[in-house]
Amino acid sequence: MLAGALFALSACAVEAQSNYSVTFPVGAKADNTMAYLVDWDSAQKMDSAIVSNGTVRFEGKVDAPMIGRIMLGGQRGPVFFIESGNVVINEKGESSGTPLNDKMVEYRGKMSALANEFKSLDQNDSVQAVRAKEIYAQYQAMPAEAYAANKDNLFGLYMYMQGAYELPLAQVESDMAQNKLLGSSKQLQALHKTLKVQSETGEGKHYKDFVVEYNGKKESLSDYVKPGQVTIVDFWASWCGPCVRQLKVLKELYAKYKDKGLNVVGVAVWDKPEDTEKAIKSHELPWPCIVNAQTIPTDLYGIQGIPCIIVINPEGIIVSRDKQSEALVKDVDEVMASYKPVADAAPARTEAADTLAAF
Repeated sequence: MLAGALFALSACAVEAQSNYSVTFPVGAKADNTMAYLVDWDSAQKMDSAIVSNGTVRFEGKVDAPMIGRIMLGGQRGPVFFIESGNVVINEKGESSGTPLNDKMVEYRGKMSALANEFKSLDQNDSVQAVRAKEIYAQYQAMPAEAYAANKDNLFGLYMYMQGAYELPLAQVESDMAQNKLLGSSKQLQALHKTLKVQSETGEGKHYKDFVVEYNGKKESLSDYVKPGQVTIVDFWASWCGPCVRQLKVLKELYAKYKDKGLNVVGVAVWDKPEDTEKAIKSHELPWPCIVNAQTIPTDLYGIQGIPCIIVINPEGIIVSRDKQSEALVKDVDEVMASYKPVADAAPARTEAADTLAAF
């Protein structure tokens, strides 16, 4: 019995042995700071360690490779592959030492070589300009090519995600159905949900209403989408540089068409209410703004970045989305050119604000 117990304890000890380590030099200034090892795909913390002598080190056991990321001081660090072996990350955030990490090194080397060659070319020289276009095309195609050659491993998943945000919903759904590795990715599942929401709130679809409460007052988007008129909805934030730059464009459109049936309403998202209110005054916005909307509309509309500007026609149909500057002006000019004021128009139909849980 004693021999059996000792054997069992020995087996447990072997089972608990680490099969990977990750070493990352972060500098002596970070000593005594807590660092976290995070699952890149699910964003869940896996381990923690204190920085000592300018270096953070993690070790543990994984049954299958994972994609990891180091978080330090609330900042996101390098992405790498957690797999059996010793992973070494240099000061530039480049990881090596295991098969998947070495694949990444090779890939980044090819990307860097193309980028350097591109920079060395004289765009004013016709022959070199042709070569520059070829290099640019190669550079743009590399993530898809890397995925195609690595569909069965996590390097392929990582490379797929580099271009996934530019893909149409149908393509993402098809790829997820054909590749179980993609289908099981938490990041890709979240993106799929976002793309699906976007497709239901894109051009040609009725706008969806939402309600925001701030300082005891409830406001709905439908309070400002006036029946029988054209409405521009600007999802923005005070800290967002591109949002602020588009305010000039919106002011010009508002001045041009405000007396011809055009309304504008701002919706402040991902922002502190007090900062929004200061920005409204400092930028002298002449239209109303729904304050403290946070993630309510961005979840509902699948908004991944701001500014997100939508144009709603008199029937409540979204006729423009995610356009800026000249493209936005063109869309507004077109809808206003065909706009005919309707006296005592019936309210534009809105769709109920479904929750994301329904998708």
